[in-house]
Amino acid sequence: MEYNDIYRIATLIVKSIKKDLSEEEYRELDNWRNGSERNRQLYQKYQHAEFFRERSLLDESDSSERIRKGVRMAIAKKRRRALWIKTVSYAACLVLCLSVGAFLFFQSDYYKGQSHGDIAFIKAGDSKAILSLFDGSEYCLDSQISLALVDGDYAIKDKNGTYILDKKETKNKKGENKLFVPRNGKYEITLCDGTKVWVNSDSELYYPSAFASDQRIVKARGEMYFEVSHHDNWPFIIETDYGRVEVKGTSFNLRSYREEKKLVTTLVQGKVLVSSHETEDMIELHPGETAVVTDNQEIDVVTANVQEAISWKDDMFVFRSSTLEQIMEEAARWYDIRIVWVSEERRHTLFSGELPRSKDFIDFVRMIELTEKVSFSVKGRTVYID
Repeated sequence: MEYNDIYRIATLIVKSIKKDLSEEEYRELDNWRNGSERNRQLYQKYQHAEFFRERSLLDESDSSERIRKGVRMAIAKKRRRALWIKTVSYAACLVLCLSVGAFLFFQSDYYKGQSHGDIAFIKAGDSKAILSLFDGSEYCLDSQISLALVDGDYAIKDKNGTYILDKKETKNKKGENKLFVPRNGKYEITLCDGTKVWVNSDSELYYPSAFASDQRIVKARGEMYFEVSHHDNWPFIIETDYGRVEVKGTSFNLRSYREEKKLVTTLVQGKVLVSSHETEDMIELHPGETAVVTDNQEIDVVTANVQEAISWKDDMFVFRSSTLEQIMEEAARWYDIRIVWVSEERRHTLFSGELPRSKDFIDFVRMIELTEKVSFSVKGRTVYID
């Protein structure tokens, strides 16, 4: 059964609960129900809205979509061992595409008695950064101590609003500051021109306390999402190890981790110009496009999956036919873990799905292991994948 077929059956079951089936839909559902004893059992189980309400999948407004997700999960469960094209785990695609609420249906029973060693101690990341100012001073920022923009100047305040660094101390200074976000962290900063930057784990942003009058230049390593304040005659330029991006006012995601050896720019809205260090030619991107500058300085433009590219900024993991290796690279930065591949072939297994980044690593692991294609063991902060 294909994913769309499963979604269709889930939809029909929801409509049967609401007594909203047409004659044709009734026959379609009846054929599925009589296809196996397991189907008949599922049908009976989901004919009662109370089943979903008890599991917090149905609120007082009777949310059809949440019921659908729960039904899809149960239908998918019996198909875990089916194969998807090109060795993709069909069950993996199914399970990971469902909401966390749905997958928690049977999470507890499935894992009763199982142990993952030190996994319970690996927590989700949170707001944190280290700010190094031009004068050599450093400040640890988090949800309690924040960097704020006050009247165009920077200030550091604690949770009570008390200034730790008065804005007057940075006024008219043009030295370079560095905002470093470690693994297991994320941070949002507003620059002096009003530009907002979300900085992902293991990333560095270099910026001045005041921009020059002709252009605004920052340097970036890692991953960041920019909402650049629009100024017609004041271009905003981001320098990276593999190229540069020039904008005037727009929203886009920039990814340039050194170990990945490329610059990836995904445009959400507006217009950006992307160039490599080896050529003066600039490639113009349109919304929904991604430009990739490789270490050999070639530039490729492809259609982007914008939701997937910016999901981290919205506190979500979203993967669309991503390899397990790509997924675990994201997890390694967010959960601050080290990955050891016991089975090399597992690197190439494809998954699609989503999960809130607020979930701890144990939830991340459990969701993937439900596919029965991958198993994890944990010692300290080292994760072994087989």
